[in-house]
Amino acid sequence: MAITPGHPSRESVLAALRAAVVREAPFGPQGGLPEKVCVDRGKDFLSKTVAAAFNALDVTVEDLPPYTPHLKGTVEGLNRAVESMFLTALPGYARQPRPGRRRARPKDEVLLDFEDFTTRLLDWVAWWNTSHHPEPLKGRAPLQAWEADPTPLREIGADELWTFTLEDDGRIRVLSTKGISFRNRDYVGAWMTGQHKRVIPRVTQSCHP
Repeated sequence: MAITPGHPSRESVLAALRAAVVREAPFGPQGGLPEKVCVDRGKDFLSKTVAAAFNALDVTVEDLPPYTPHLKGTVEGLNRAVESMFLTALPGYARQPRPGRRRARPKDEVLLDFEDFTTRLLDWVAWWNTSHHPEPLKGRAPLQAWEADPTPLREIGADELWTFTLEDDGRIRVLSTKGISFRNRDYVGAWMTGQHKRVIPRVTQSCHP
C-alpha cells in the first residue's frame, strides 16, 4: 500500500507497486510479480510513467471498461471492509450511511493527524492479514491462505528496484568532484569514487518524496 495525505498520483502508484512485489521486510512475506494488473481507468494508473514501470517488470496491464466494479470484486470488497470496519470508527468520519441518520459530531472531537492515522491503518492491515478470519477462507487468515497457495512466484529483490521510483529528466550530466548537480544541489554516493568525468546518460529525478 501507499498512504497519501492527498489525492493519489503516479508517485503513490509506483510506491504501492514496489511495496506489493517485494517480499523482503518490511513488505513481505506476501509479494512477487503478477502476470496481469487490472486498473479502473484512473489517470494515475494510466500515466506513461506507471505504464513504463509495468512494462519493465513484464506485467500486462488491462484497462477495465467503465462502470464495471464486478471485474475487480476482490478490491471492491476490501475497500468496503476498510470503510465499514476501520474508517467508520475514526473521529471525523463524514460519509452519511443513510439519509437523515447522520449523527452530530461532538464539539470536543479531536481529529487524527496523518502520522496517527497511518499508524492505525497499518495496525488494522496487520490484523486483517494475520488475525481476521473471513468466512470464504474457512477459518484461515488471509496470510495463511496466501502461504498455502501453491502458485509459483516470480520474485524480485529490493536491490533490483532501487531506482524504481525515479524518473528520467531527459538531460545528460557528467560526474565531477562534487558528484552530480541537480537543481542547485550536489549529490554524491560511494559508487561515484573514481568515476570523475564519467558521462551519465540517464540522470533521474524522484517521482516520490
